[in-house]
Amino acid sequence: LRKLAFKIIHTTTKLLPAWYNVLNKCKLSQCIMPHDIATCWNSTFDMLTFALEYCEAIDIICANKNMEIRNYELSEKEWELAQQLCDILKDATLFFSQSMPNLATVIPAMDMIDRKLTTDSITCTYELAIRASLGLANKTLNHYYSMTDWSEVYQIAMGESFSILLTMTLPVLHPQHKLSYFK
Repeated sequence: LRKLAFKIIHTTTKLLPAWYNVLNKCKLSQCIMPHDIATCWNSTFDMLTFALEYCEAIDIICANKNMEIRNYELSEKEWELAQQLCDILKDATLFFSQSMPNLATVIPAMDMIDRKLTTDSITCTYELAIRASLGLANKTLNHYYSMTDWSEVYQIAMGESFSILLTMTLPVLHPQHKLSYFK
């Protein structure tokens, strides 16, 4: 899908006009597929959402031999994987779009994400490829999570006090989260 989006956008004399013709035939609004940008955390979700909504048009243009993009055609299994990945990314998008994370909620959020990744990576709800990816994501999260114990900011946020001037101490984890986190 990434390569297809790039190819359509950058082949302005052949593919882009054909793309718009296919959209007209499918009675879809004329727009281009969003790019998946590595530095934009939500772009994969946007691209997948678009692709699933415009799957008929994508299938039509990829099936056209004259367009020379048959190698970008998705099988039914690949469309199913795209749907499952989109569902997973939707949960993350909704979670992080609710409010601006702050120091008091980061560690509990990481714990929640860890539980979700662990559960989803071992259930048979998702295809093996998706479960393997979730397992790798969980491993990466745990790698960074293990580094928090050495962070001064983490120690301060978790209520381990620090000295200010004349050994005055200040626990700073939000009281709503502090005790419930350690239970």
